[in-house]
Amino acid sequence: MSKLPQVTSDFLDENEKLSQTVPNLKKGGPYSKNERDSRRKEVYRLHFDYGYSARKIAELMKINRNTVNGDIDYWYSKIIVNGNTFDSTTEVLIHLQRLDIQRSRLREQLDKVEAFQEKLALERLILEIDSKILHTHNKLITSTRSLATHTTERLNEWMKDHKRDERYLTLLDMYSFSTKAFEKILKIMEQDRLDRRTIY
Repeated sequence: MSKLPQVTSDFLDENEKLSQTVPNLKKGGPYSKNERDSRRKEVYRLHFDYGYSARKIAELMKINRNTVNGDIDYWYSKIIVNGNTFDSTTEVLIHLQRLDIQRSRLREQLDKVEAFQEKLALERLILEIDSKILHTHNKLITSTRSLATHTTERLNEWMKDHKRDERYLTLLDMYSFSTKAFEKILKIMEQDRLDRRTIY
């Protein structure tokens, strides 16, 4: 049976010092910048490394669950911004983050081992993680394109139903087109696709 992870000694040491200077150690804010950063790092480790819920983390760290929820929301927003994707669910980005963390650990371990067989085993694991990351990114791209196409189609249907004489080729269009121009563009694009198939 696996043991539960412990709250890091750095976090405990900092809070021990605080408890000696502050009569009643607070269970929630307000926190100083250093306290907040330390707490957030610990929440990040327990949530992303171990996949623990806010309730479990609050129990382990002995702090307010709302504070933990706020920290988790903070990290999710950071991951989404850094992910730089058009249509990505939080769950997928979290999964990618966990794979990145696991890959970093394995790479660090690879520098420490000497035996050829151990190195080979670690390299295989790293390659597997790289493949998973690449596969997930490809899925995200496909999903994004599919969603954008579907949304554009729905937008054009709405324009048609409301007797608007405008159509969009993509969601990123800076200009809308009249219905006639839109139909001509679609014909040109389709003909171009057919011509390219003939050439290649």
